Amino acid sequence: MSGLGGARGFTLLEMLVVLLIIATGLSLLAHGVAGGLENARERQARRELSLALRSARSQAVLSGQPASLHIDLLRDSYRLDNQAEQRLPEGMHLRLTTAAELLSSREGAIEFYPDGGSSGGNLYLQRGENSWRVDVAWLTGKVSWQDGARL
Repeated sequence: MSGLGGARGFTLLEMLVVLLIIATGLSLLAHGVAGGLENARERQARRELSLALRSARSQAVLSGQPASLHIDLLRDSYRLDNQAEQRLPEGMHLRLTTAAELLSSREGAIEFYPDGGSSGGNLYLQRGENSWRVDVAWLTGKVSWQDGARL
């Protein structure tokens, strides 16, 4: 019978190197997933705000009655007439510029009319370094977005 000639297996140093590589990979993966979730929340918030604006316009045209999107500037939230409030994700802030006066120091509205027009205005969203401007055309009620906009 012949001997095995040496011990088989891994040294402690090799095991530590492998564990270090795994830990580094997992931390990079966790950071990437967290950043991806934040980006997804931003996209979803922008999509929902667009939907609310377009829904208000459609509601006004179909019902023949004006419809408004009410904006709470202190709570960073908005709501359609007689509907539940929608809050923006944590850390995302909302500002409003309209041709009409604000309803109060903390609340404003963009009103849509049965002919498809609106009171017009701009909504500004900001989260960290990212910012967006939502333009609502007064004549047509068209909603458009611009990335990187500053007030």
